[in-house]
Amino acid sequence: MAKGHKHMKHLKSEKAKVKLKAKKTKQLPKGLNVTNPTFKVKKIVIREQLKRHDDTEILSKRKLNVKDLLSRLQHHNSTVRQDALKELKEMLSQHSLDLLSSQFGSLLQGICALSLDKERNIRHDSLKVLSLILSPVSNDQLSPYCEVLISYLRCAMTHIDPRIKEDALLFLDVLVQNCNNIMARNSNKVLPNFLDMISRLHTEMKPGRQLITSLNSKTTNVKWRIKVLERLASMFNSIVSYYKSQQAVNLNVATQVVHVNKSIRYVPVYLNTNFQNCEIDFEQSNVLKESTAEKVLDAEELMKYVEVLMPLIFDSWMEVCPDEKNVDNSALLISTEALELLKSAIEIIQSIIECINILHTECDINMKYWFKSNFQNIFIKNLLSKFPYNKLAATGNLLSSIRNRKRQGDFSMEESYDMCLGHNLGLCHIYIWFTSIHSDDKAIPKLNKDYCTAVIKYLNEKLENWSSTNSIVLPQLIKLLRTLFLKASKIWYRNHFDLGETLQLIVNACCNQSKKEMQLQLFSLISDIMLDHTLHELHRECAFKQFISTVPKLLLRPKIHENTIQIINKVVLRYRNWIQEELIANHNEILENAKRIEIIGSEDQKESRLMICNLFYFLDAQIFY
Repeated sequence: MAKGHKHMKHLKSEKAKVKLKAKKTKQLPKGLNVTNPTFKVKKIVIREQLKRHDDTEILSKRKLNVKDLLSRLQHHNSTVRQDALKELKEMLSQHSLDLLSSQFGSLLQGICALSLDKERNIRHDSLKVLSLILSPVSNDQLSPYCEVLISYLRCAMTHIDPRIKEDALLFLDVLVQNCNNIMARNSNKVLPNFLDMISRLHTEMKPGRQLITSLNSKTTNVKWRIKVLERLASMFNSIVSYYKSQQAVNLNVATQVVHVNKSIRYVPVYLNTNFQNCEIDFEQSNVLKESTAEKVLDAEELMKYVEVLMPLIFDSWMEVCPDEKNVDNSALLISTEALELLKSAIEIIQSIIECINILHTECDINMKYWFKSNFQNIFIKNLLSKFPYNKLAATGNLLSSIRNRKRQGDFSMEESYDMCLGHNLGLCHIYIWFTSIHSDDKAIPKLNKDYCTAVIKYLNEKLENWSSTNSIVLPQLIKLLRTLFLKASKIWYRNHFDLGETLQLIVNACCNQSKKEMQLQLFSLISDIMLDHTLHELHRECAFKQFISTVPKLLLRPKIHENTIQIINKVVLRYRNWIQEELIANHNEILENAKRIEIIGSEDQKESRLMICNLFYFLDAQIFY
């Protein structure tokens, strides 16, 4: 019983244990029970500072070369792009020539692309770097890359983002400052974008354009148009300077060699040319025709563009010009914004006039007469009818100016600088240019007495009270006087407008020692009047004769310009009767002074001194060698 009892107890304990059921294991599908020997790897990134570079390679502070920095300019993170720009700027400021000679194309492409970046700081920094790239490079070296520059500029000017479109004007400033010839040659691509920035096309039923509203709430209509018109004026200035340079080149080429047939028995000896017998190379002539066919803007394109642009300029001015109710007896007071817009409008119109003066021979239509007939009346109505203008002072500035006048009562208003002087002189110049134009098949046009009188009165007043503070607008004054006397004087005299008083004021200013900055330019003007044999009315003026008689006194000064000596020789040949008395009276003094006088701009001092001494050949028939 004992053994049986133990057995039963053992069975009970075994039954009390938890029994784990064995699950049936599933077989793996065929082919997956094979061990896969493949494995994944990850790059070990070595820091840029630890990379090995060539000893001659130019590196940034963080040991990055140009290739690395250019790749970072396309990074998605704006901070990375901006840091790369800063490092490129530092490298270019120290090693500009070395970098530009090796990687100019890639640098230009990478920096120009950032002009379209969405971040404002990156766009502005990229333009600073672009200026560093373009400043040491000539326009000829930039010619192969002009398409890159112009394409990115046009993309920025027509961008859908108004902020990028606004910064496109800064992009244009950099290009005009560093490569104005390239901008002028591609002006036909860039100029239409200016119109799109301030205007939009009318409907099909109504052709032409109308002004649009501002880009965003931060920029008003007037400020935005001022910015655009300022850049348009600089663009036209580039075109004019390019035209003049090409004209000078063509003139020099034309006066070097003239192809003359051997059968011709005479040549025009009075022309300034060198003659030689040459055979014409027809292949070369075709190449020259093809090269000259590329022009900045031909006459017809310019006329089409001006026809759309001028109404927009006048409409912009009408929005800022005050009503006539605010006009006082002397001048119309205008705001600072109106003054800036007027400045740009005058510069654009003057540049258009200079382009027309150069291109008028290339068009079947008389461009000068076309421009006058289309825009003279609207110019007089919108701009000249309220002439002259004066700047409207702000309230705070006005109070301070009144206090200063009380403290400094000895200073008059005439001695203070006139902010609108250059603008008013520009308006006078444009109107005088209009009066100088007349059609060949029509009689001399009749001038408006009121406007002509107002222009002459203003001009005489400023000539009489000219001060050294006005020297900044001296080029504007000289441009006006040259147009008045050399181009428009005949028509003015035939309309019974006397220019004797104005000529007398010019002579007085030319003889005034205190106005040295004016003397040389006014003397050049009077010399051109002397040498133009068609200006009979001016030659009869007493002021002109008086000036001719005082010319020998220039030879008694301690300094004289080479051009002045040559002009005096021409004066002696033509106006000997008027100058003879002064030459005889100062004969000995002039000869003595010729030995020690300082001659400016002379290539041969001895020849210049002999030229002074030989002025007396017509008096005593003596020649100095």
